[in-house]
Amino acid sequence: MLVAKPVIENEFWIVQQDNHKVGNVEACDDGYQVRINNQIAQYKTISMVEDRFKIKFESSLPKIKENISLVHGYPAQGRVHNPVWDVRHRLPIYTKTTKSKSWFAAGWYSVKKGRAWKTVQDPKLIVLERYPYRGPFYTKDLADDQSI
Repeated sequence: MLVAKPVIENEFWIVQQDNHKVGNVEACDDGYQVRINNQIAQYKTISMVEDRFKIKFESSLPKIKENISLVHGYPAQGRVHNPVWDVRHRLPIYTKTTKSKSWFAAGWYSVKKGRAWKTVQDPKLIVLERYPYRGPFYTKDLADDQSI
């Protein structure tokens, strides 16, 4: 049996069979586009996709702890105001108050100060502009792996 797991709520699903990806389903302007085994098909409704391919759609994305703030999918400490994707730096940034002028980069980073790499969460944007860095990462463990 095929199972469709949501990646973006009501817009994009990964289709798996026995926990192996076999395709995807994507919402588009005039229905749903299904790609399975390099074949593409278009359907008007999601129920037509379910009937044709015998796909079971999972209900929703897994719930994330409510006390964690996210900026474009990356974790942030504290409250998030003015979340933005900085195109020039390719970073998820935010401020900690609505009127603040200090921008922080959401996620975990490896930042090189002097000769050593340090793993930090949510550094100020100016730190990333001044020092070499790797990131953003979703977890501290991923950032630690990159700082070696």
